[in-house]
Amino acid sequence: MPHFYTKDLATPPMPFEEEGFKFCYEAQSLRDSKVSLICVQHRLGDFCLLKIKQQGGVLCKGEKSTRPIPVGILQHALKILSHYGKEVKGNLALSHCPSGAHLVDFNNFNFERFYLEIGFGSGRFLLQKAQANPKEVYIGLEVHTPSIEQVLRQIELLGLTNLYIARADARTILEVLPPNCERLDIHFPVPWPKHPNRRIFTPYTLENMLAVLRPQGEIWLRTDSLEYFKASLELAISAPTCHATIAKNAPQEGVVSKYEARWVRQKKDIYDLRLKPTTPSTRPKLPLLLSAGQNIKYKGVKAASLWQEKPKMGENYFLNIQDVLEYGHLWLLSVSLGDVRSPLNKVLCWDRKGGLGVCGGAPFNTRAQHRAHEALCALLREV
Repeated sequence: MPHFYTKDLATPPMPFEEEGFKFCYEAQSLRDSKVSLICVQHRLGDFCLLKIKQQGGVLCKGEKSTRPIPVGILQHALKILSHYGKEVKGNLALSHCPSGAHLVDFNNFNFERFYLEIGFGSGRFLLQKAQANPKEVYIGLEVHTPSIEQVLRQIELLGLTNLYIARADARTILEVLPPNCERLDIHFPVPWPKHPNRRIFTPYTLENMLAVLRPQGEIWLRTDSLEYFKASLELAISAPTCHATIAKNAPQEGVVSKYEARWVRQKKDIYDLRLKPTTPSTRPKLPLLLSAGQNIKYKGVKAASLWQEKPKMGENYFLNIQDVLEYGHLWLLSVSLGDVRSPLNKVLCWDRKGGLGVCGGAPFNTRAQHRAHEALCALLREV
């Protein structure tokens, strides 16, 4: 990832603006005096830069939980900051930066019908589907940043207007998507033989997969793992609201993914599991993102009492404040929260004169995130 090391960094007084970036302020960690966060605003969203004092210099890099997509945005911001350093070394070569026009805007998610692929990898199969069906809307979910960057570049090169990408944990987002999905593709997911709890196919996620489908919609799992296939089929059989069909070594129409091509060359068996809901989805339409705004007045708490708090565990949620960083009347709370099955790291900004916001984008409006957020607000009100 982009970063740089410098013997000394002397930036102009903040806030200052350059080349479309606003460097707002630098918040100092109250847990580790060597660490601070620089809050940056850009037209595609806000994020933080991590500044770490080291022996003989300073290291600057992106703060992981707020890291922007495309990564070129982060590279550009660090490049600007490096101009104020001495004897700069690092990885700041600016690569092609996709526009971001094909990133899903969850604040304005209004697709009445879409096709979804979870874990698209190289994107070969997803891109082919979007090309072959220009009147349909396709959405790809992925957590691997280089794969996302690669597919965003391909979308621009191919001139596609019906394909959108999101960096998101499917286990989380499936809980909040509306029931407008025509087909949900999961092709050659990681089988996690030693950690089956990390699989995308679990009783919880299967329930949410079925809930996002339109009437006559379909889930299509394709895998080379017989163990994964059997476990997924058992889940489907035990689910009261779906119908399953199976196949072995069924021919794939159109382009095949690089993984399938590899398994075919190795003469491995490939298994298909297709699921259709037997009852219509009753999922209500709710905001996809959690609204973090709260009017919480500061009552004089010491910051140490927050990050020294023991992690809070409730029914299906947890909350852990890892650090507090201070700038004037602002506190940045570095937290881990949500569902233990899919934990989320976030940087929350608490204006101690009132408001509570989120840096790097709001979390999804899941039950676990909602409960964890309520627990955090209750804690801040108590102090």
